[in-house]
Amino acid sequence: MRLRPLLYIETSVFGFYYDNEPRNALRREAVRTLFRQIEMGILNAVTSPVTRDELAAASGPMRSRLLELLSDIDIQQADEAEVRRLSNRYVSERVIPASYIDDARHAAYATLLGADVLVSLNLQHLASEWAERKLNGVNLLEGFPAVSIRTPEEAVRYED
Repeated sequence: MRLRPLLYIETSVFGFYYDNEPRNALRREAVRTLFRQIEMGILNAVTSPVTRDELAAASGPMRSRLLELLSDIDIQQADEAEVRRLSNRYVSERVIPASYIDDARHAAYATLLGADVLVSLNLQHLASEWAERKLNGVNLLEGFPAVSIRTPEEAVRYED
């Protein structure tokens, strides 16, 4: 049994680290706290090659900054055929729209890597209660455990 939950950090979280929009100040601070806690070993986090590839596709100087953030997070592999099969199932069951197949791949990786929590800022189609319920319905049918989907604000640990 793990003492700390395993977090799967998907790509959307990284961009908010450098977001300078005033309306996103609280979210940016939560993301920065999340990364500090990962770096300090307070939180246990992984991601997948999908995240690495998406960050590597960023333009210009932002790419190197995003990849630097990635350096503190373990990139883990899973069976690609199983990732593809499970992500296609999420799409066919209308958990995640087909136009967001990489988000379905993130969910599949989180499931297959045994993450307790998928941390996302894709609020429209991934980080919502309904998406979590539908995702876990598919996971139950597939024989996988439930995965909690949370925003960084919900995933960080605060000491009293």
